[in-house]
This record gives sequence, structure tokens and C-alpha cells, in this order.
Amino acid sequence: MKSNNLYEIYGIEHSYGDFTLRIPELKIERGSAVGLSGPNGSGKSTLIRLMSFLEKPESGRIIFNGIYNNRLHATMLQQDPYLLKRTVYDNVCYGLKVKNDYRDLKKRSAEALERVNLDHKLFLHRKWFELSGGEAKRVALASRLILKPEALLLDEPVANVDTESSLAIINAVKWTREEHSTTLIISSHDLTWLNSVTDHIWKLYNGKLAGSGNANMIPGPWIREKHNLWFTTLPGGDKIYSTEPPDCNAAAILHPNDIIISEKTLKHTSAVNHIEAKVKLLVSEGNSGKIRIDTETSGRILSCYITETSALKMNIIPGKKIWLIFKATSLEWY
Repeated sequence: MKSNNLYEIYGIEHSYGDFTLRIPELKIERGSAVGLSGPNGSGKSTLIRLMSFLEKPESGRIIFNGIYNNRLHATMLQQDPYLLKRTVYDNVCYGLKVKNDYRDLKKRSAEALERVNLDHKLFLHRKWFELSGGEAKRVALASRLILKPEALLLDEPVANVDTESSLAIINAVKWTREEHSTTLIISSHDLTWLNSVTDHIWKLYNGKLAGSGNANMIPGPWIREKHNLWFTTLPGGDKIYSTEPPDCNAAAILHPNDIIISEKTLKHTSAVNHIEAKVKLLVSEGNSGKIRIDTETSGRILSCYITETSALKMNIIPGKKIWLIFKATSLEWY
């Protein structure tokens, strides 16, 4: 009987210079959409390349669909995909030709282009150098979609593309999952976007899994402050205060349930963190009566929860400014 897991990873270690990716165990269900988030250098791209079988890990095992080192049914779209110096048609159907599948190549190539919102009558015979950056990425995605892979792995798929291309990529990725039950594994810095297209997010930091779900990851470095507090500075300049970390470069996890949402700063509270934020996205959490709010604060995305009743009472809508309030002790070290 087939396992419900498309990927099973055990004891992976893979190094580049001083950096080492270490994944003791990770399982991904077939047909799911999984996100990978984390700062630059956290190991997202390395993990995706290993799961695409473009590289072999130095140690450990990656089992795909029950088979060790199976690379036939997984394909990857890189952040800056390479196109053959040929026509769009040649690029889109190249993978089928490699597999000796010559059936209805023009028809299938045209359909794949339309799926990424490119008019095949206008684009099928264009040369690679006649494409914009966003169009080139869409052509590269079409060349993956035409293969109907069991797993589609995407590394920062909407980075550095125009709004039209970003929307076309999102719609095409969602479509292939719904139409072909394709398992999606997507890395992105954009947590709001990633939350909108995936079922579950794994967070990486310094080559290790540092939490999952909607937990907020707060990386170091941490600096000692008075009153036994430590702080790290967000990109926009705001500080987050914590208790003493295990080391100055540790990452902390802040759970959405531990954040209080307020329309103003609160007095007479033991919470030392009061951070102004702007609402980016609201997502209903099923029948729980809760709403997840993704906020942008000082150059970071932080997620928190609020009840539907409170959201209506406070008129929480995208663009509204709110305050995120939480204790130093709410940060947990992983």
C-alpha cells in the first residue's frame, strides 16, 4: 500500500563552505502545498535543490514516492530560470522531447502557455531574448507544467517579477495542484503570499528547521539590555525584547496566540514589547471563530490571531494600523 507521504527525509546533512543544512526528519504528504521560509542563507534553496534531486546530499536519505533517490517525477523552477537559446516553443516542449514524448507537441505547448496567461499565437515562436523577465519565468514554468510532475518545487517564484506575471504564476501553480494533485513545495520571503498558497509552512534558520505553522521566527543577533532583558533590532529599526537567549545568534519563536492586538499602546501591563504594525491580510481559521492576521512591522511580517467578534468590533481591515503587544517571556528558544 502506498504511503500518504510523497517525501520522506531522514538524516540529511549537506555543506557549502561553513554552512551546513541539517534536517533530521521531514515528511511531506502527497497533494499538499508546503512553504519554506527563512532569512537569506537559512538553507531554503539548498533543501529545494536536494528535493529536486539536482544534488545528492552528503549524508542521509530522500525517499520520493517510496523510492530512494527517485528524480523522474519532481521538477524545480529556480528563482532565475535558464532558458535554452531557442524559441519559446522549443523551451516549453524540451522536457517532453527528452522523455521521447512527441505526441501533440504544439497543442500541448500552446495549452501550457495559455495556463501561464501567455497568448500562444503571440509567444510560441518568439526567441528567448525577446522576453521580459516575467515572461521568461512564465515560459520556464510552462515548461514544467507540461510535464505534469508529481512534485513541483519553486524557489522564490514571484521574486523580481511584475504584478501581471506574479498573478499568472500564482494562478498556474494553484491550477496544477487542483487539476493534477501536484505536490507543491515553495520557498519565499513573502510570508503573506506564502500563507495564501500553502497549507503549512516550515521555517528554516542557520540550516535547521526552526518551527512550523504560523509561528513567527525572530532571528538574532541579541544584545544585552538593562533589567535582564535582551533585544534584537528589526530591519525598520524597532526592537524586540526577550529574556536571555542561549547564545547571541539564536533564533526565537513567537506564537501568534501570545500576541495581543490593540488599537493603541497599553499602560499598566507587564508586556515590554509594543510594536506598531499595519494589517496586510486576514484569513479565517475554519470554524474556530478565529482570524489570522498577517501584519507588516518594521520590515517584517508577523502573524497573530484575533476572534471574529473582536475583529469586527475593532474594524480590523487591510491597511489599518494596530499595535502588537507581547511579553519578553513569550519568546521561546528553539
